[in-house]
Amino acid sequence: MTSPSDTETSARRLVYLAAERTLFAWVRTALALMALGFVVDRFGLFVRQLVAGSGAQFHPKPFSFWAGTSLIILGVLMTVVAGVRYSSFALRYQREGSTEPGYGLSLGILFTVLTAIAGIAIVVLLVVVTG
Repeated sequence: MTSPSDTETSARRLVYLAAERTLFAWVRTALALMALGFVVDRFGLFVRQLVAGSGAQFHPKPFSFWAGTSLIILGVLMTVVAGVRYSSFALRYQREGSTEPGYGLSLGILFTVLTAIAGIAIVVLLVVVTG
């Protein structure tokens, strides 16, 4: 038979893990935005190469470059905001009582930081190579 404290501890762990799942859902969405931004930029480059190969006069506007870069920046911002919100929640939640999820909150924050760094690297790559 479980005691009320065991039930409360299990409930606290479930809430903590639900917050972590929410964080990773935001990170997945941010990664999708970054990937879409990269595809939008590369598609514009593909169209420019296609038209240049046909010999037609085409003066492309840099819309695809800026739209793609904006989507990647949005994905980076989304990752940073999700990481800040999660770390704020996790720190407050852990101060109230030990949740002992096994690895602490550093793993979630590590993933969000790495995702943000990857997004920033893609933006720098696009600006240096395409811009």
